[in-house]
Amino acid sequence: MIKALRIDDRLLHGQVAAAWTPFLGVDTILIANDRLMTDKTMQIAFKLATPPGIILSMKSLDGAIEVVNNPKNFERKIMIIVESIRDAAYICKHAKNIEKIIIGGQREEQGKKKIESTVYLSEEDIKMLAEINESGIEVILQTVPTAPKIRYDEIKRRFYK
Repeated sequence: MIKALRIDDRLLHGQVAAAWTPFLGVDTILIANDRLMTDKTMQIAFKLATPPGIILSMKSLDGAIEVVNNPKNFERKIMIIVESIRDAAYICKHAKNIEKIIIGGQREEQGKKKIESTVYLSEEDIKMLAEINESGIEVILQTVPTAPKIRYDEIKRRFYK
């Protein structure tokens, strides 16, 4: 079961490991990132950041889709972590059983607007989120579990204000 797909440009870090893992009740963290597959330093760092008792799986985007679509993994409680909204849209298009996306850190870059303290989005991001939302997947922005949930309509309103 996919508990959530988390979008965070830092992928796995302390906040995700310490706060989101127990909050969602996951037993598996699946990091989906093509660049990660060739970066041994990042792989080691993520292994060290993984909470005790949690399975860590690091896959390419297509590899992650294979994992979540494989019926033998349906009983696992999985949190998928991707780096960008583009990666999330790709996975949502090809993976089964994703019901919720939680947007976390997205760094400030040229052409992006501030939505929340650590979340900056572009017009392209908003369009991809609209497609995901229209497909029936819940889209929320929530940096930590104790923060209020900001739903897609409010994210869009903040972007266009």
